[in-house]
Amino acid sequence: MPPPVGRYGPSGLNPPYNIQQAHLQSQHPAHAQSGNTLPPPSLGHPGFAGNPNTNINPFTLSSGISNGMAVGGFPGAGSGDGGGTGLASHAAQMGFARGAQMQQQQLHQGHDGRLSLEAKGGAVKSRIRDVWKHNLAHEMAVLRQLVDKYPYISMDTEFPGIVARPIGAFSNKADYHYQTLRCNVDLLKMIQLGITLFNDEGEVPPASGTDANGQAYGVPAPCTWQFNFRFSLEGDMYAQESTAMLAKSGIDFAMHEKNGIDPFEFGALLISSGLVLLDDVHWVSFHSGYDFGYLMKIMLCSQLPENEEEFHKLLTIFFPSLYDIKYLMKHAGRNQAVNGSPLTQAAAQILTNLGQKSGLQDIADELGVKRVGIAHQAGSDSLVTGEIYWKTRQLIFGGAIDDSKYSGQIWADKSALQRQPNAKTSGYPQHSQYWVSGNWRPHTSAPRSWLQCPDSWSLSNGPGMRHIP
Repeated sequence: MPPPVGRYGPSGLNPPYNIQQAHLQSQHPAHAQSGNTLPPPSLGHPGFAGNPNTNINPFTLSSGISNGMAVGGFPGAGSGDGGGTGLASHAAQMGFARGAQMQQQQLHQGHDGRLSLEAKGGAVKSRIRDVWKHNLAHEMAVLRQLVDKYPYISMDTEFPGIVARPIGAFSNKADYHYQTLRCNVDLLKMIQLGITLFNDEGEVPPASGTDANGQAYGVPAPCTWQFNFRFSLEGDMYAQESTAMLAKSGIDFAMHEKNGIDPFEFGALLISSGLVLLDDVHWVSFHSGYDFGYLMKIMLCSQLPENEEEFHKLLTIFFPSLYDIKYLMKHAGRNQAVNGSPLTQAAAQILTNLGQKSGLQDIADELGVKRVGIAHQAGSDSLVTGEIYWKTRQLIFGGAIDDSKYSGQIWADKSALQRQPNAKTSGYPQHSQYWVSGNWRPHTSAPRSWLQCPDSWSLSNGPGMRHIP
């Protein structure tokens, strides 16, 4: 088990979850000249916001903010040195300036999650906060503040489909499905991640609050965060059917290409967020093999392990407590029992009503869970997933789920990936080839962008799949 990770960021957040970053500015004054500078050298490792391809630095102040800008009530706020202490200090002035600049930027550019969701149809959707590269550091700081009180995290991702299938000999069905998962996660990029927070009673953070004087805040606070990652339809690989469905669901790919989050910068922030690596934080998911695969990929800054056993070792480290609703439902239906006891009549009836239907929306409809937001967007799906979990726990599992039986079991493709401490793996097949430009070729003849692919992968280059030659 790795050493405990500090889960708390700076204290004193003001609803609806606002934070200043003066302490970061004061540590790196040399980076206050441009919003497009690279992170400081101390963060140069690719796993910690040091990706040379990114032009994001959440710790810098955009040019022009400190030039002659006066902060009311503080002498010298517009000067270069800003002498004084406390709120009149240079660090405090820079923090106030950054806060004002962020608000103006969001208003002018229309990139604030709250504003864009309200524009699409209703204040109720404002509880899903869109996160882009400009507000990533801020929203991660918010989550650090909330996770101690709301330690249940329901999660969903959107990714560009399935473009590859492994060929060769496999030890069993689960091995084949894991190799399919692995090759696609390694080849493709995550487009969205949605997470929703719940407390031990299944309650999300309140939508409203009051300040020190008892006055209500005017805007709803989020309970769901939708992270939008950098993705290009021109430069990245995808399955056309999947991206067409996502576009139909409202995902703006032009926006993702221009303002999307660098996934490795997000991975670095996630590792230190207090959302992972801790036994008392519980992740809730649905059919989540690929979801956790993408999350581990960006935290590891590397490809997934070659075999399922190593995958589960890492899964246990990063996500010590996790539940997959699809696995819970499949296990209960197959065994007609939960937690080692027979199903109640009411629980059995729910599973009977579902029959062969096992999609997220099918289960939501059966349990009476109403959707907020748009289906096939990660934020809305994560909220629905969380609500389904609490309903399932209450109506089918009798209010409690036995960790020893269900935690860590995830569903991938068409089968469960289960923790198997003594599992044996077959390794890679000895013979492999790729489908390239209409012909089967050995892996050594693969295009340059595929040279890092393991020997056991094949790529189908046909309608519905795009690659970079």
